[in-house]
Amino acid sequence: MLLVPYLLLLLNYLVSGYGVLTLFRLRLKTAYMITLSVLLGVAVASVVPFLLQLLFIPLTPVSVFGGLILTALALNIPGIRRMRKEGRTAFRRSFAAPPFRILPYEIPFIVIFVFFAAVSIWRCYYLPPTSRDALSGPEAIAEFAVREHTMINSFFGIDLSTTNNQFKSPFLISLQVICKMAGFPFGQIWLSAVFVSFMVFLYHALKEKLHPIIAGLLLLLFLMTPEVYAYTFMILYDYSNMVFFFLSLWFLFGYFRNKTSSWFYFSGLLMGIATYIRSETLVLALLFLPPILLAQARERMTVKKIALADLYFFLPSLLGYLLPGPFYIGHYLPVHYDVSGLVNNNLTNWDPLFQRYSDILSHLIASTFGVRLWGYIYYFAAFFLVAGMFFPGRFNRDARNWLYAMLVLYLGLGALGFFLPLIDLNDTTKRELFKMLPLLLLYLANNAALIRLSQWISRWEGSPIVIGKRLAVAQPSVPAKKPLAPANPTGNKPGPRSSKKRRKK
Repeated sequence: MLLVPYLLLLLNYLVSGYGVLTLFRLRLKTAYMITLSVLLGVAVASVVPFLLQLLFIPLTPVSVFGGLILTALALNIPGIRRMRKEGRTAFRRSFAAPPFRILPYEIPFIVIFVFFAAVSIWRCYYLPPTSRDALSGPEAIAEFAVREHTMINSFFGIDLSTTNNQFKSPFLISLQVICKMAGFPFGQIWLSAVFVSFMVFLYHALKEKLHPIIAGLLLLLFLMTPEVYAYTFMILYDYSNMVFFFLSLWFLFGYFRNKTSSWFYFSGLLMGIATYIRSETLVLALLFLPPILLAQARERMTVKKIALADLYFFLPSLLGYLLPGPFYIGHYLPVHYDVSGLVNNNLTNWDPLFQRYSDILSHLIASTFGVRLWGYIYYFAAFFLVAGMFFPGRFNRDARNWLYAMLVLYLGLGALGFFLPLIDLNDTTKRELFKMLPLLLLYLANNAALIRLSQWISRWEGSPIVIGKRLAVAQPSVPAKKPLAPANPTGNKPGPRSSKKRRKK
């Protein structure tokens, strides 16, 4: 019986997310359009109960599901108007649909992925949330919100001096409220939609640069990362934050290639969603300002255009930080969060900063503990980083962008731990490293050694080779025959043709 409400929720996610995509006039592959629609729909759904709470509207099934339906319709108004003018072709033109086919060697990867997805979905549906951070914050608030029709409920009447989880983003609370009202007792079934959609998107992103066999192996390497896979059925903020942070960078680096402004602004929206999920993402977003300014300078944009474009890019991140943070916590909640008392007051001593950078590498990555967390994905990436240096095109533009993103994340996480000691190493920093793994995969997708290996496999099987965004079909190396000389029955050598008259002697 719960299958029907879940399908209705998925339909709402699809419609809402598709409406957001049409607002930016994005035209992508069908796989990208569908998965992005689901992911954006989940993000839109997480905002609806939060906005109802800001307006002091009781959180009842009528108000929550009515708000979801109205939001989906409102986001699709421009698309509906376009369809009325242009007919169904307006809908079909929003999909850049390549021929869909599944190659035989992709089937084993799909079977393994379906198995892992089924286990994750079953655990989301059947088992209650058990993590300490959820039970002392978003899960308990959502459970009381369903009963008392408000997020500001009797949960805040208990002693909360030993935790700060009640001050985190309403992202989880809102989604838990929606799913609990839909009949799911544990709520976190929404996470399965995020997990499956992201895996499909990531696989197609890898296939754009690599042979499907190598893309499937990389996806399985990521999928079977122990710590990250565990968070596909544990409701915390880090997995969803990783998804939208990666998507923002994927569109940002796409903008660097195609100079399409809609990709740039859409990247800013995705970064705003990531900031709404985890507020410290705002700091990481600001660290991408240098490559943005460099790309805008290459376009010879005026200072005024640069200022306006960057304002529109960072505005969603600012709203994603201010609305759930200082505004909601500072003016709505009965208890307040004094962040100033948590800041490091000895900033002149840089030893803890360098120690944090060292600990991230030696404790969280290159160690036995790191292998238990991430498997061998970092060692695999390090091997191909070195191997790629022996091939031409070792650091193309896309590879440099993803390496820069990983460097920004590493430096940013160390700096955050230095300025805010509350961001400890074994819990918060460890989960923040989730964001590193998709960046690592996209660097490997642009690694010169793996690209050369992909081309070799494609030549061997005689299938299309992906070179950037173009397809080049491998042909057998047969020497071309010389063209036959044109017939010349007169036997005279053809003279040079000229439009000028010969001078008379």
